[in-house]
Amino acid sequence: MLFQQTLEKLEHFTLLATTTITATGNQTGVDLKDYDGDIQVILLGTAAGASADLTFRIEESDDNSTYTAATGGSFTAIANAAYKEVLTLNRDALKRYVRLSCTAETGAASSSVTCVGYGLKKYG
Repeated sequence: MLFQQTLEKLEHFTLLATTTITATGNQTGVDLKDYDGDIQVILLGTAAGASADLTFRIEESDDNSTYTAATGGSFTAIANAAYKEVLTLNRDALKRYVRLSCTAETGAASSSVTCVGYGLKKYG
């Protein structure tokens, strides 16, 4: 059940501002130290193209330098259709920093992609 007080404390963070993705690569890390409990990460994309796809995952790091794949942080590949997927991750099980990584590109993929997260601040 959602309460007005909870909604007022809900904060969003950007893992990827809308951009066209055509190849593998990593985004800038986001510091989650002030978040508590579950976070939701939403990935939205346009069609990647015929016989093409893009695969994304959430990666985590203690130091915002060395990243590894976060458990439960893999998205389904963006293929030749409009795309939206939501992952729910437990902030308390994640390391301090997270980032979005495009881990695979098949064919001549090109998709406009956005990724945002939502969560509750500990002391909001």
